[in-house]
Order: sequence, then C-alpha cells, then structure tokens
Amino acid sequence: MIYLDNAATTRVFECAVSAAEQAMRDDFFNPNVTYKSGVAVKNAVEQARARIADIVGAQPRELYFTSCATESNNWVFECGRKNKKGNVVITAGEHASVYEPAMRIKSRGTDVRVVRLTRGGIVDTDAFAAAVDENTALVSVIHVSNETGAVNPVKELVKITRARSPHALFHSDGVQGMVKCGERIDDLGVDFYSASAHKLGGPKGIGLLYMRNGVNIAPMLCGGGQENGLRSGTQNTPYIAAFASAVERFAEIDDRKKTAELRNTLSRMFISEGCKIIAPDNNSGYILCVYVPDVRAEILQNLACDKGVIVGKGAACSGSKRGNRVLSEMGLNTAESERCLRISLSADTDAEQAVQAAEIITECAKAIRSGHLG
Repeated sequence: MIYLDNAATTRVFECAVSAAEQAMRDDFFNPNVTYKSGVAVKNAVEQARARIADIVGAQPRELYFTSCATESNNWVFECGRKNKKGNVVITAGEHASVYEPAMRIKSRGTDVRVVRLTRGGIVDTDAFAAAVDENTALVSVIHVSNETGAVNPVKELVKITRARSPHALFHSDGVQGMVKCGERIDDLGVDFYSASAHKLGGPKGIGLLYMRNGVNIAPMLCGGGQENGLRSGTQNTPYIAAFASAVERFAEIDDRKKTAELRNTLSRMFISEGCKIIAPDNNSGYILCVYVPDVRAEILQNLACDKGVIVGKGAACSGSKRGNRVLSEMGLNTAESERCLRISLSADTDAEQAVQAAEIITECAKAIRSGHLG
C-alpha cells in the first residue's frame, strides 16, 4: 500500500504509540488527584504541554487540550466573542468545522461576512479588508487549505484586522499548518489557533486550542475545572503524551524543502498527462489538488485503491457530498470539482513510492477513459 491521503489522517508514529501505551499501562492515574502517583501524571501532562509549546511557538499556559480541532473551532465560535452584537468575518475557504458554526450563529442573527477566494485558493485580501470594520468582533481564517494546500497570509490579515478593529479576536484553523508551514504561532499574532494530533503522526481524539495570553474566553464544557477551569473533563493523558511525542518526531524529520520538491515533481508528472493543478502557487508543499479531465475522482480513487494506492478526493468529512464548496468558491463547477483528486504527503512520505503512485494513478485514468478496467 502507498498511502497518500495524509490530509485526512496520518499513520501514527511508533514513538507516539509507545508513549500512549506507557501512559495507559503504567501511568494510568487521574492527574487531578492529590496523591503522589496522580501528581506525577499531572506533571507529565504539563511537560507534554511545554514540549509542544516549545516547538509550535507558544507559552505552555496558552495551550489547552481538547478532543480535536473541531471542538476547538466550535469553542471559539460559541464562546470567543467579547462583543456579541459585532459582526464575524470568515473566508469561503474554511473547513466545515469553522464554516458550519459560523452559519449556526448567523441563523441566530449574527452578521457573518464570508470573504471570497482568489482563483489561487487564498483569501482575497482587498475583499477581506473591506469586510472588516470597527464593529468586527471575531475573524477566522484557515491557515492552510485542507482542500488545496493554499497558504493564507495570516500574519498580514491579522495586521489588517488590528488596524480596522483593535478589539476583534482573530482565530486561525491550523490543522494543516501547525509545524508543517514553519510559521510559529506567536509570530502569526493570532488570538486563537486550532490543531489536531492525527494530522501530525499522533492519534485521533486529541487536539488543542492555542489561546493568546491575556485573551479571555468562557468555557464550553463545565464541570471539574480541568485545563485551568476552561475545559472540564479528565484529561486524556495517554493521547496527550502521544501528541507531544508525535509533534517532536514530525518536527525532527520534517524537511519542507524536500517535501515541496516532491510535490513539484508530482505536479510536473500530472501536468505532462494533461491534468491541471489547482492552487499551484503559495502552497504548503504537503497537499496537491489535481484536476483529472474526463475522469470522476471517486472512480479513479477506487481503481487506484485496487492497485494499492490510497488518495483522497477532498475533505474526508465531506466525502459523501456532491460537489465541493471550497473548490466551487475558486471558480470550479460541480463537474470539475468531482474530477479533482487530493494527494497529500507527510513528513515520512517515501519519494520513490509517491512517484510510483502518480504513475499508477495516470495509468488508471487512461484505463477509465478507454473503458479497459481489467
């Protein structure tokens, strides 16, 4: 099997498996009790928090563990607006876990402004500047598109927001950006930043919300007062340990230049076969969205899987829906979006296997067009 759907999820690193196993088997104590064994586990949680913070560019006290980035994103939209009467600005390229919460508060009467994308898949900066005004309470801009890999100029957009609405809070969904982009969270200048472990070689079921020091937010989950009173519920200590281990490992083996070169190699291969690359510029290097003429992505995906190659056809969370909201915002019609494959790499992707996979995919596309699927 050649696995190239890492934007959906990554294979868990062995070091992360070992860290979780150790915590489950030996360090199973509740980190919120006061006896010695529990205190030791609490200290381990804080050490994990500090290890992640050091790599991503944050202070340990600014990171709050959640179940996933979807929870983190919903938390921001439900509780992260100081001015409840102010407007909210998002982009048309947001993941469903931002877009849907935004539409929910819109249904309650909030003025939600959706900023268009350029043909290259990033937010239109001029339209963004026009959407933000002195009454803007919350802004959310995805750091890296989970559909195309396009990287938004978050740092620049934060500056625009601060100039037009100094009291607005700025959130970024960093699921495909954290560690992979080389941009530290504290350098971006955001107030909130969301991430999930399973995009970085960690397990599913653990994520985080970065909350800039000094920013106040109400808890979405109330109860025992864990996570400094802001996220109640006994901490998932095995997965927190695995999260820290995975982030360290990913950062250690990550070679952005090498990954970008591999993505460019794959791009040239597909272009030579008459395909088109969606959002080719300003890309993270980890995601390649390929338009394959005259071939539906679902059929191509299934045939490639039969040949031992696993790729995606857009966000996993919307895999059963027709069309693609983000691609349509970039100017593709439904038929075109249904002919787009998403090939996504990880820090440990083997270059030779990836090239082999691209060859298999193009051969599968030819077979589908000719009707010779045997």
